[in-house]
Amino acid sequence: MDVDRNGWASFRVAPLPVSSAYTLLAPDPSARVDIAVWAHKARTFFGVALELLQPKAYPNGEAPAADAAVVLVQRKGRSAATRVLVVTVPVEEAPEARVSAEAGAAAIGGAGMDVLVQRGRRVWQVSSEVAAGDDPDAPLALAAILASILLAPIVPPGGGTIFGVKGARERLGLA
Repeated sequence: MDVDRNGWASFRVAPLPVSSAYTLLAPDPSARVDIAVWAHKARTFFGVALELLQPKAYPNGEAPAADAAVVLVQRKGRSAATRVLVVTVPVEEAPEARVSAEAGAAAIGGAGMDVLVQRGRRVWQVSSEVAAGDDPDAPLALAAILASILLAPIVPPGGGTIFGVKGARERLGLA
């Protein structure tokens, strides 16, 4: 992936298709990746090691409007990390994501998720695609970690529902 001197994507970042990504709508509008916080939360509460393939810097407190990163996700019992693509864009640039999240909330009768969707100001997407032989559940694990940090609900690839960290943990337990 091409990045600039700050580790930010040096290409136009577009949202991923909702059919091939875990989609999260976060209330915080920032595109900042705080890998130290992410890695701590992952290790402490999920037993997962996280690392950025390319480090990011935020000089003068600035952050890009949209960004992408490859996150190395290593779950317990796995001998190697899985590369997982994460993209983030303002919610206005991802109307399909908002529609999918609203439909997922409606499918479960709202349950408070509808309120969280309406508060969403930034879309974070975790690609569900991994290389052959890699951990197929690494993207869901990363989505669960991000949901816990960003306080964002998760719409699974293809939509149809919406869930939070507990729902993601349940799905990981079944995998």
